[in-house]
Amino acid sequence: MRRFAVDRLAVLRFAVERFAVLRFAVERLVVLRFAVLRFAVLRFAVLRFAVERLAVLRFAVRRFAVLRFAVLRLAVLRLAVDRLVVLRFAVLRFAALRFAVERFAVLRFVVRRLAVLRLAVLRFAVLRLAVLRFAVLRLAVERFAVERLAVERLAVRRRVLRFAVPERDVAAGIAGTTASGELSSSLWLVSGEKYGCGCSSLGVS
Repeated sequence: MRRFAVDRLAVLRFAVERFAVLRFAVERLVVLRFAVLRFAVLRFAVLRFAVERLAVLRFAVRRFAVLRFAVLRLAVLRLAVDRLVVLRFAVLRFAALRFAVERFAVLRFVVRRLAVLRLAVLRFAVLRLAVLRFAVLRLAVERFAVERLAVERLAVRRRVLRFAVPERDVAAGIAGTTASGELSSSLWLVSGEKYGCGCSSLGVS
């Protein structure tokens, strides 16, 4: 009886130990499952963080692209403005040069016209001087004719006084001398060559 009780106790002890082993196995399985779930949660969190980071980076890339496009557009607009300013400056400079050329052409035309007018004035002055010289020469010729007539009259009077000619002959001689003097003076006035000869004989140029 006692031996049976010992055997039964041994069986119960073995059963308890087996139950303890099973319980330990179950607890270990629960721990492993919890560890697996925890690892899965951590992995999911890492993946979620990676996805969010990728979304942030993608948004940053898009924003950078938009900013870069805005910068490039601003650079293009600035280049266009600079080019427009350069073209406007070139147009203004060309206009200034054209105005200077036209002004120089106008001044050159004015100078030429003034030179032509001055030449015309000088030509008119030369012609007027020639007319005045011709008038002076004519006056000198007439004066020479008058002086010659006076000299001839004086010579006639001296001859009359010297040779004591009668009064009738003296009057006839004076009349003939006067007629010949007037005829010679009129001939000298008509012919220009005789004017020159008379002036050269008196020393008048």
